[in-house]
Amino acid sequence: MAAAAQSQGKQVAGCNYVALDEIWKDHIHLEVSASKQWPESWGFLSQRYEDLVQGEVTKKTRTERHVPTPLRLPPITPIEKIINVKPSPKPFPMTTARTIGWRSSRPEYALERYGRYANPKGGLIKQLNWPLDGID
Repeated sequence: MAAAAQSQGKQVAGCNYVALDEIWKDHIHLEVSASKQWPESWGFLSQRYEDLVQGEVTKKTRTERHVPTPLRLPPITPIEKIINVKPSPKPFPMTTARTIGWRSSRPEYALERYGRYANPKGGLIKQLNWPLDGID
């Protein structure tokens, strides 16, 4: 019997009806006060946009634009006239290590048509003839 009384006491002790009622009253009070203050703070949201900006915005007039006729493109030049790809030299390399750069090593298949891009002149210090002792 003592165990039944303790279990009922725990259930009742965990529920404070007066405190829950005060919390509910506070929520209701905040809802009522917020509903009274809302039109003053946010009432403009319920109005139409046109009513809010009467006379402030001028309507833009559209002007007609003359659209030119579509441009005529020149006929397309075949790619064979622009790029000339020669057949690969024979024999094909036997190993994969030899395939790297095997085609560009021959002058007729060189990728650099206009000569070397980098001129090996050394560093800036060598070009200016500065002594190495003055460089940190």
